[in-house]
Amino acid sequence: MRKTAYTIKDIYAARKHIREFSRELSARCGKDAGVIEKDILRAKKVNHISLNEYEWTGYHDLSEEQKATVSTLWTRAEYRKTFTDRRYICILMNKYIFSKVFSDFYGRRCAMTREVDPEKLRELAGDKGKVVLKPSCKGQGKGVRVLPTATEEEFNSALEQIARVENGVVEEYIIQHPDIARLNPEAVSIVRFYSVVSPEASYLFAPVFTAATNKDISNGCQDALTAMIDIRTGEVISDAVDQNNLVDYAEHPVTGVPFKGLKMPFWQETIDMMRKAVPLASKISNIGWDVAITEDGPLIIEANTIPGFNTAQYRGFAWVTDGFGYQPLFDEGMKGIPFDGRGHYDRVVIKL
Repeated sequence: MRKTAYTIKDIYAARKHIREFSRELSARCGKDAGVIEKDILRAKKVNHISLNEYEWTGYHDLSEEQKATVSTLWTRAEYRKTFTDRRYICILMNKYIFSKVFSDFYGRRCAMTREVDPEKLRELAGDKGKVVLKPSCKGQGKGVRVLPTATEEEFNSALEQIARVENGVVEEYIIQHPDIARLNPEAVSIVRFYSVVSPEASYLFAPVFTAATNKDISNGCQDALTAMIDIRTGEVISDAVDQNNLVDYAEHPVTGVPFKGLKMPFWQETIDMMRKAVPLASKISNIGWDVAITEDGPLIIEANTIPGFNTAQYRGFAWVTDGFGYQPLFDEGMKGIPFDGRGHYDRVVIKL
C-alpha cells in the first residue's frame, strides 16, 4: 500500500490542532493541557486514536493497562484488511441480497423498488398502513424513510417516492414488542451487536440498545439514545447517552420511561439467532448487527461492515468492563494473544 507523504506544513497543522484540542479538553476535564497533548501523541503512535475517540473513551483517565485495550477505527480497519474477504462484502452492503442470504432471520417481506407496483405496495403495507423505503447500498441510516400508506393520498405519494429511488428496497414495517414500544412507540428500537471473527475464535459482544429520540428511525449516528445491555440476561444495565451531544439520559426525554432495568423479550432466542447468523458471514471479520424484537421474536434488520463503535467504549459505560476496551478481542487474531477476559467482560462478551 502506498504511504502518504506528509509535508512539514501538514505536521505543523496537525500538532497545532492537537494542542488546541488539548487546551479545550483541559478546560472541560481539569487535566493539564500539556499532559493531555503528550498522552495523545503517545497514543497516536500506538493505535492512531482520533481526538473524538480520545475524549469519548476518557482515555486520559485510563491506566496504562486499560489504554492498551482501547480499540480504535484504525486498529479495526487493520483487522478487517487482514481477515475480511472483500468478495463477500456485497452480502451485507446490498440490502436485497442480505434479505435473501439471511432470509431465515429477516422476518419480513422485501422487494426491489422497480418491482413495486400498486398491488405489491398493498401487499407490503398490509394492515400496518406504512412501509420502509431504503437505498440498497447506503449505511448509517442514510436515505431510510418510513412511508405512510393508510389513505389514498399517502398511498399515491408513497408510490411516487418509491419510483424515484432507482436502486432501493421496500420492506414491511416492523411492529416491535410492546414491552420495548413503551420507551418510544413512534420508532422501532434496535439492539446492536458486534461480532469479530478470525481463524482463532469468534465472539459476539457489546450489545447496545438504541432508541430514537424524535425521529421515526432509530439510528445512533443521527437521532438516538444508546445504552448497554447485559449480554447474558438481556437487561439494560446503564442510562442512555446521546452520542452526538455527549448528554446522558436516565429516562427517555419524550415518554419518561427509564432505560435501566428494561428487559429485552426473547433474549435467549435472540442470542441463539445470532449464533446461527454470524457463521453465515464468517468471511467478513467485524460486523455490527442491528436486531429488532417483535411479539413473535427477534429478527435481523441489517448488518454493517464498518460498524460505529462509540457506545461500546463510552467513558460513561467504562464500569461495565472495569475500564477495559475491546481491542483484546481483535488482538487474538492479529497478534495470536489468547483472549483472557479475567472477569472484565462477563457482562458483554460471548464466545461463539
